Amino acid sequence: MTTSCPKCKSVYVITKDTARKIGGVLGATAGAVSAVPAGYSGSLIGMRVGLVAGPMGGVAGAILGGLIGSAAGAATGSAVGKVIDDEILDNCLCTQCGHEFNPHS
Repeated sequence: MTTSCPKCKSVYVITKDTARKIGGVLGATAGAVSAVPAGYSGSLIGMRVGLVAGPMGGVAGAILGGLIGSAAGAATGSAVGKVIDDEILDNCLCTQCGHEFNPHS
């Protein structure tokens, strides 16, 4: 389905996705920060296992925990941002006349 501008009827319309981008960044940051305690616990376990597997087990556990937390947070933040973009914000921008609008209004 093609969205057209309600002002000039142009079909040259793009979505800005501002909330989705901000939500993804904030979610990734929050996910990484909240994963630090879990990563620390994982690193302690990795250090104990590291006696068998080598000292890098603790570092790998901490890094992996941070990456997983960051990815989960980014996905969640992006999904919440998409809902905000679609339902609340004027997410569409007409490249012909510069009019910003919400296609659901």
